[in-house]
Amino acid sequence: MSHVTGAPHPHDEVDPLALVIVVNGAKTPEGHLQASAEDLYDSVARAITAMLHDARPECVARVRAWTDDRIRKIVKRARNRAWQQIDALALPHVTVTVGSATVAVFAPLCPSEYPPVLRSAQVAGLQADATGRPPHPDAITVHVNDALHMSTGKTIAQLGHAVQIFGDECPVEAAAWIAAGCAVNVVPGIPAGPLVVRVEDAGFTEVPPGSLTAAISL
Repeated sequence: MSHVTGAPHPHDEVDPLALVIVVNGAKTPEGHLQASAEDLYDSVARAITAMLHDARPECVARVRAWTDDRIRKIVKRARNRAWQQIDALALPHVTVTVGSATVAVFAPLCPSEYPPVLRSAQVAGLQADATGRPPHPDAITVHVNDALHMSTGKTIAQLGHAVQIFGDECPVEAAAWIAAGCAVNVVPGIPAGPLVVRVEDAGFTEVPPGSLTAAISL
């Protein structure tokens, strides 16, 4: 099943709803991102899935309004005091730590609703390195289109789209995956053959419109 993510809708361009993903951008003494790519992808998949299933009334209402429109996702980064202030916000959110990575996923917000500390969190410059850690045995494989040379932030957003669509299109398999911890194995290259999820980007950032950015095959 193919889905075009972030496709424009006539009534939402001024102040569009988006799921906001904030990565703890803590650095190592050498200046690299503390979070490994593997831990970061697992934490994002788990946090997004938790938010989509969050039973708090405000989360339910915001997620419903967002999924009725388009599934736009914004990825930001913050560290030190800024991260602490963002994670302490009263806005409904889920914070997940997997190994070296911690992320917070906020229930969908319009930009006009961002508190100053969230508005000032940076979008660009997120770069996570892979360590070669083996994936969890129950991980689903998410293929990303490495020919597009997407940034870590863009890859995170496409991963989020893929696991969200997977939950919608493959509910039986997704339920088993969620019960096992929502692990992912992100690999480069889109394979030939049947794909249960195809993510096609609207092309607002980094990639041309209609690009196949990510896929899941079972």
